[in-house]
Amino acid sequence: MKSSKFASQVKEQAATKDFVDLHMHSTFSDGALHVRDLIDLCRVQGLSAIAITDHDNIDSFEEGREYAKDQGIEYIPGVEISSSIGGSDIHILGYLFDPTHLKLNRTLVDLRARRVDRARQIVDRLEGKGISLNYDRVVARAQGGSVGRAHIAAQLVEEEFVVTFQDAFTKYLGNDSSLMADLDTVKLTPAEAIGLILEAGGVPVLAHPSKTNRDDLLEMMVEAGLMGIETYCHGQTQATYQKYRTFALKYNLICTGGADFHVKRYDGRNCPGSLRIPYKVLSSMKEAKEAKAA
Repeated sequence: MKSSKFASQVKEQAATKDFVDLHMHSTFSDGALHVRDLIDLCRVQGLSAIAITDHDNIDSFEEGREYAKDQGIEYIPGVEISSSIGGSDIHILGYLFDPTHLKLNRTLVDLRARRVDRARQIVDRLEGKGISLNYDRVVARAQGGSVGRAHIAAQLVEEEFVVTFQDAFTKYLGNDSSLMADLDTVKLTPAEAIGLILEAGGVPVLAHPSKTNRDDLLEMMVEAGLMGIETYCHGQTQATYQKYRTFALKYNLICTGGADFHVKRYDGRNCPGSLRIPYKVLSSMKEAKEAKAA
């Protein structure tokens, strides 16, 4: 029997109960695991607290809060809101908000509807290039959640128009591809997304800043009310980590993060808990929320 590197990592991580992961995705957006299965994985990983941050969708909170409690995991409301400015996609994470907040829910429903419209436009453009995808299968992949480019990429792989998921983005779905040019992607601005989270009583955080690569917008977002920035991220250098940590300290932002988990891999890469984020990060969020409300 082959030894499992993944299994050994799971065993190691399960030994510690003082870590959190605040960035992961379920089938309510572009994740591969259902909410309960994702919670089970986080329990095996030994995490003490988590937030599922689906794209423009907070259904995971209601779906999983009682189950997470039964599993001994602290489970806080989370979301990753799509925003855009100057042709760049900016993802704003929200935590500890009121999940029943009317404006938040109405806005997320609208953003999901826009995602469906964009998916249809992308499929139509692919058709113009001789790539005929089954649109209904693309939507079905979202399982009632937020439809995104990841679902289209998966369908391109399944129907053998590309070899890998990455090929789909390199050839067709990347932000710099001709197919995506001038596509109707009307979204909130980063300031609007931050304001919406604040209005719902939450803590707004900039997701994966090195991936977003718009440092010129950081101060503007702080002025809009940004309260945190992801410094715990996969795929960044030590120098990049230090840069954003220094920025956070300068503007009194919370240094937070998560594995940005989407799919379970055999080698355990990017698995929930893989970044060893201390519980004090969540404590800092709670304190900042209380201070904001005072």
